[in-house]
This record gives sequence, C-alpha cells and structure tokens, in this order.
Amino acid sequence: MSETTLTAEAYTSGLLNKDLPTEATRLRLLEQTYDPGTVGILEQLDISPTWRCLELGAGAGSIAYWLADRVPQGSVVAADIDPRFLDADRAPQLTVRHMDVNEEDFAPGSFDLVHARAVFMHLPQREEVLRRAVRWLAPGGWLVLEDVYFLPAEDSPYPEWRRVQKAWLTALAAQGIDLAWARRTPALLAAAGCASVGWAVTPGGLGVDAVQDELLRIRLLQSGPSLVDAGLVTEEQIAQARALVESGPAPDVSTFIYSSWGRRTAAN
Repeated sequence: MSETTLTAEAYTSGLLNKDLPTEATRLRLLEQTYDPGTVGILEQLDISPTWRCLELGAGAGSIAYWLADRVPQGSVVAADIDPRFLDADRAPQLTVRHMDVNEEDFAPGSFDLVHARAVFMHLPQREEVLRRAVRWLAPGGWLVLEDVYFLPAEDSPYPEWRRVQKAWLTALAAQGIDLAWARRTPALLAAAGCASVGWAVTPGGLGVDAVQDELLRIRLLQSGPSLVDAGLVTEEQIAQARALVESGPAPDVSTFIYSSWGRRTAAN
C-alpha cells in the first residue's frame, strides 16, 4: 500500500474522517479559532478583485468564501479530498473541486494565491507538493501555508492532559502526520525560490480561550473511543481529561499554528 493510499484512507476511516458526527463541528471551531489570524495575513497581500485563488484542503469553507467575496472578477477553487461540507453555490466565482493534491496537478501560472491550512502536515510528499504549488503561481503570486506545530505532551503541567495528549499525538503520527513540519516551512519556501518570506505563530491549547476548550472537548468526544480501542489510553483517563477541560484550567499552550508565506519571483 502506497503512502498516498494511506493518506486517503486517513480521511475515510481515521481520527479526522468526515463521517464522524462531530467532524463538521470540529472544523467550524477550528475556523473560529484560526480564521482571524489567516484573514490578517491574507489582508496584507493586497488581494486584487481579479485574482485567481486556490484554497487547498478547504474543509468547511470559511476562507474560500472569504476569498470569493474579495475577488468578484476573479475566481476561487476550493479543493478538498472530501468536499462534502463545501457549498458550491455560495458565489458564482467559486468552484468546488474534489481533489487529492498528492495525485493531481495544475498548469504552471494558474493562480495568484495558493493557501492551505492544516493540510501539508498530512501529505506524504509534502516538500514535493510545496515545490509544485510554487509552480502553480503566476509571477508575483503568493503561497501561504499554515500548519500545526505540536509541543511535547510531556511538558504539560496537567498529568491527566499529558496522558491523553501523548495518546493523541501517537495516533496522529501513526496516521502519517508530521507534527513538526510547520517549523521548516519558511526555509522551504525560500529554497523553492520564493521571495518576501514571512511568518507568524498563533498559540493554541487547553485553557487558552472558550472556543479552544470547546474544540478540545469535541476532540476528546470524537477521538477518545479510537484512542481507547488502540490501547493508548483508558476510558477513565479520557474522562479525567474531559473533566479538566470543563474545569476552566489555567492556560497550557500545546500547539502553534505556524503561518508562512512567500512570493514567486519572475525568475523561479
């Protein structure tokens, strides 16, 4: 079985597959948490109304819809390996595409902006896809990549959270997710020939704010049974972690959304 097949199967039967009844809620909570930072970055790029945009791994669609509102004479392709939560009728300039970025390609110079959030960390050949994404840009176009960088579970001040977080990270790594990839993206953008490389980080974790606590509560509900079935944690430990989330603990930052961006030069 190929790495690409494993990646596709992770989204039909893995911890984050869209058949799970709470997955749409989880995606929308992620949007509430991280859209402000994403929008802040995109607003700095001086988006033209005629831009051609690609939103990779469009999820529940919030950034694709935001982009569509800003390119009334342009276009937005919202691509996802499972696009069931995307509304193709949201705007006339929006196209929803069922796509596995591991397998499919676009012509060079197809877009003025390519954005992906919490996507590349999942890809087996992520560095090759990054280089292809740079080629998809027209000269002067922007590639914006955002992925989650996970801090060590053992550093948490809460024993009940350490156990469950370690189980979660173990399961994600077994699913082919690179938990540290995000840190490398600025250097990789520069190596791929991008100029004006920039970066920003947004913290996440237990007790950071009410939306993130609800996101973690949903995660425990959604992934807890799979972690127990895999022998990584017990039902009692899941219950203890849920009680901790509901107690309103002091903050324990365990992730960063690591955002990186770069511009294709005319020469590359």
